[in-house]
Amino acid sequence: MRLPRFHFLFGLASVFCLALPPTAQASAPAPLGGGSVLQTSVSSRCTAGFAAVSGKTGYLIASSSCGKPGDTIRSAGRVVGVVVGAQVPPTGAIVIRVTNTTDWRLVGSIPPTDSRVTITGSVEAPVGSSVCRYGATTGWHCGIIQAKNVSITFPEGTLTGLTRTSVCAEPGDNGGPFVSGTQAQGVLVGGSGNCSSGGTTYFFPVNRVLSAYGLTILTGT
Repeated sequence: MRLPRFHFLFGLASVFCLALPPTAQASAPAPLGGGSVLQTSVSSRCTAGFAAVSGKTGYLIASSSCGKPGDTIRSAGRVVGVVVGAQVPPTGAIVIRVTNTTDWRLVGSIPPTDSRVTITGSVEAPVGSSVCRYGATTGWHCGIIQAKNVSITFPEGTLTGLTRTSVCAEPGDNGGPFVSGTQAQGVLVGGSGNCSSGGTTYFFPVNRVLSAYGLTILTGT
């Protein structure tokens, strides 16, 4: 199946950081998780999908457009961690190991700052179920799961096992989480259309990533 209008979702963002006064006391770690804005450089951004853990080590799951293995990932100008794994072909999901636990603490809510949705698991929803997506550009949008095990041909290769939805998305939303109720479903890898006229999106199932890397979805707050 080849979609000539299919595209990855990229966007631009300006990033700045404010230095604390020399006498200011260090602040507590900020919440980090699904819905957080991620950057590999000041000229590009994407959205984190979900927080996950393996033992005492924390991870973020996102789209491969958020970075490639070895890349340093930042949020709000501060280092988050390093990309340690990616699906093949390089159009699926990536895993980011969170190395900066001084500035960040992982949370199992989306988005991390207002906890609109608290993740309780990753039970896969069937075709026809309602599904919602959060993105750094467009916020929350909802629709229906239309099909599963869809194959899409990207310039980098063919990716199989995707889920197609009627939810819209725009540049900067890529990598963001799809949820059905409080259950994690997957991360946005691409689509067509926009949130003004409507569109189609595809997500990479989160359970495939959790299984491949031996991770557990982070739940609660």
